[in-house]
Amino acid sequence: MTKTVVFAVVGAVLVGVGVGVAWYLGPIAPIATGYAAKTTCSGHLIADRDPDDAAADLPDNPLVPFLRTSVEDDRVSTSLLGAWRSTAYATAHGCVLAEEDPGFGPWEPQEPLDAATPWPMGEGPPVAPDDVDTTVLEAAVALAFTEDDPDGRARNTRAVVVAHRGELIAERYGAGFDADTRLLGWSMGKSVASALAGRAAHLGTLQTTDDDLRPELWGSDDPRAAITVEQLLAMTDGLAFEEVYDPDTDATRMLFLPGDTGRYAAQLPLDHEPGTTWDYSSGTTNILCDVVQDALAAGPELAEELLFEPLGMRSAVLEADASGGLVCSSFAYATARDWARFGQLYLDDGVWREQRLLPEGWVEASTTPIEQASEATPYGWQWWLNASPDGQLRMADVPADAYWASGNEGQQVVVIPSEELVVIRLGFSGSFSGVDWGLEPMLAGIIDALP
Repeated sequence: MTKTVVFAVVGAVLVGVGVGVAWYLGPIAPIATGYAAKTTCSGHLIADRDPDDAAADLPDNPLVPFLRTSVEDDRVSTSLLGAWRSTAYATAHGCVLAEEDPGFGPWEPQEPLDAATPWPMGEGPPVAPDDVDTTVLEAAVALAFTEDDPDGRARNTRAVVVAHRGELIAERYGAGFDADTRLLGWSMGKSVASALAGRAAHLGTLQTTDDDLRPELWGSDDPRAAITVEQLLAMTDGLAFEEVYDPDTDATRMLFLPGDTGRYAAQLPLDHEPGTTWDYSSGTTNILCDVVQDALAAGPELAEELLFEPLGMRSAVLEADASGGLVCSSFAYATARDWARFGQLYLDDGVWREQRLLPEGWVEASTTPIEQASEATPYGWQWWLNASPDGQLRMADVPADAYWASGNEGQQVVVIPSEELVVIRLGFSGSFSGVDWGLEPMLAGIIDALP
C-alpha cells in the first residue's frame, strides 16, 4: 500500500470519526455548554462565589473535562471543542441564557436589611428562648452537617436555619457559605410559583377556575385550552413533559438552551385528559408563571414586586429566560434566612406583618393532598406533603401536618404548623434523593428541643 493510499485511508477514517462525533454531540453539546455557563454565571455573579467553586456544582458528566469557561464582569461563556458555545448574561433578573444580551439591565443586588433589627425584617442574630433546649437543638442541626453515611455518600449541607414562633432560633453554615450567600433552591421555586399564583388571585386578576390560558398556542378547539389554573397548580394538566435530567430531554432542553421555557412546555401535546392524571413537571410550573405574568401584564420583575419585596427577601432572585419569562421551576436564589421568610408566610396562613398577601384559604388548599398523586409521595399545589389522604406518613417521626418545598440536591423549606416551626436546609447532596440525606432525624431532633 502506497503512502498516498495510507494517508487517504487515515484521512477518511478521521473524517468519519469527526462526522460521528458531531452527529453524537450535536443535540447534547449545546445543553452541556448551556448548563455550565448558566451554573457558573449564577453561582459566581449572582451568588458571589468563586467561579471555580461555582463550576464545581456541575454534574458528573464525561463532557465536563472538555468544557472551557471564560468569565467576564457581566457574562460567562462556555465552549466545547471550539465548536459549541453558550453564554449566560448577568442581568437585573439573574443570569439568563441568550444568544445576545437580553437587555434586562445590569445586575444590581439590593442592599441587605438592617443588621441591628431582629429577624424577620432585619438580620439580627438567632436567639433561642429559655424554654428551648439549646443543647438538643444544636445536636439536631449538627446532624445535617455530619458525614456518617455508611455508603460514603456526602450530605454536603451548606445551610440550616430554624425559626420557631416567628423568631430565628438557630442557624449553621458549611465551609465557604454564610448568612449572605444566595443559594439555589432548584424546584423550591415551584412553591414560589404557587405563591405568585396566590398573589395574583388575591389581587383579583386570576382565578383557579380560569382556562383558555394560552390562546396564542391553544385555539378554542384545542383540547389543551381546557387546562385550568388549578390543574397547573396541581400538575394534573396532562401535558407530555419529560421530567428526566438526561442529555437532550424536555427538562434539559427547556432549561439549558436559550429560549422561552414556558412556551417550550406549552407546545407539547397532551398525554392525558386534563385533570385525570398527576405528573410532576417543571414545564407545567413555567407555564403557570407565564399565566401569572400575563394576568398581571408583568415582566420578569413580577416576583420581586409581588412577593420578595413585601417579605423583605432582599437577596432573592427568580431568574428569567431570554424571553423575559420567569424560570419558576428551577432558578430561584436566596439566602437561607430569606427562604425562611418565605416559609414563615405560609406558616402564618399567607399573612405577613398583619398584611394578607395570599387569599384566605390559599395555604390550606395548597397543602391538601391531590387525589391523583401517589400515596407514597403526597402532593398539593406545588408543595410536598407529609400525610397522604389515607393518613400514611412519608416521615413517620414528623407531624402529619408538615409540608415542604423541595429541590434537587436536598433543598427544603419545611413548614410544620402544629409546632409553629420553619426549617430550611440547603446543600449539594447529589448522591442522595429527596429527603433521604437525613431530613427526618434532623426535624425530629429540632422538635424534641422545643417546649
